[in-house]
Amino acid sequence: MLKRLKRFRPAALAFLAASAAVLGLSTPASAVWGFPGEGSDWNPVNYAGGQITSRSTTSEARDNRNNIVHAWRGGDNDNIYISLNSGPAYQLPDAQTYTSPRVIWTDDGGRGNFRIFHTGTESHVYQHRVQLTTNYQLPATLPNWTRVPNDTRTTNTLPVGVAALPDNSYMLAWNSQSDDRIWTMYYNGRTAAYSSPGVVPDALSKDAPALAAQVDTDNDDPAPWNQVVLAFTGTNNYVYQSRQRYGSSSWTNPRQIFAANSYGFSRQGPSVALSRNGYGVITISEDRDNTIGSYIISRDGGWSGFYEENSFASTVDKTPLAVIDGTTLYYVINGSAGGRNGVLWKRVYDFAAMPTPSAPQW
Repeated sequence: MLKRLKRFRPAALAFLAASAAVLGLSTPASAVWGFPGEGSDWNPVNYAGGQITSRSTTSEARDNRNNIVHAWRGGDNDNIYISLNSGPAYQLPDAQTYTSPRVIWTDDGGRGNFRIFHTGTESHVYQHRVQLTTNYQLPATLPNWTRVPNDTRTTNTLPVGVAALPDNSYMLAWNSQSDDRIWTMYYNGRTAAYSSPGVVPDALSKDAPALAAQVDTDNDDPAPWNQVVLAFTGTNNYVYQSRQRYGSSSWTNPRQIFAANSYGFSRQGPSVALSRNGYGVITISEDRDNTIGSYIISRDGGWSGFYEENSFASTVDKTPLAVIDGTTLYYVINGSAGGRNGVLWKRVYDFAAMPTPSAPQW
């Protein structure tokens, strides 16, 4: 194993339809075979010992110097491993999970912190906070876990959703252990304190929610999100999103995302990723055949179609991971594609060419 040792409003609809026509994208009522220019070249996700193998979806995060940490459940055990910049894999101390870990990077004004969250085998949620050394290497001794407070727990086969926020802060989202409700909780990095957990109104799911945030902290972004996006698979197997303006404690009503003439529904939890220019995606494993599909979402709460991955890559009942680095979208899967198997990645689309989205509507 390793060690040996990742309802649309008319104005919004008109805008997205127009931008879709200009860029060759679909309108909200259609499904398209792949993003413009999307290739089919899948590559293995590697660490120093070769290709990462895992029984779950992997996770990854970058810091402000483009250092990348991969985190994953073992390929033949329930231990959790991390690797920095595709280097050696190291096991997190005393950490085991039946599902995917989640990693984010939070900015503390210095080197920041990579934070790895996982659902323990007894359902509580745990965190490992890893700060790189002054030479931007992993510390010689990896820190042990701390349990997330307020009795935060979910079904032991479901991961948590987590989004990094400014000032070393973050938000967690998880599915209730006892019913279909979704809970969230905010951690304030300035005060080093958690808020009380709260239920997202009318958000029901039998699987894990996904969470992403994009906040412009220096006012240099012409189209900032300044919000948190929650994506989840409803109990009817369709995909929904709710949004929260950064600094607010209220969520928009869940909005079903649906493209006619597509198979855009799933029995797995989705993945969500946001670009810094006001666009993002909600990515799913399609219920019919475990292939991948994505909805483009924009900061006004709209969406513009369903884009099916063009190489028939299969996720084998695992949620694909959508990753956006700057404005470029990547897929990471644990499955099979192009004659390859295991943990794979490919470059999908660059949102830099998209026009400036309209202002957020609430």
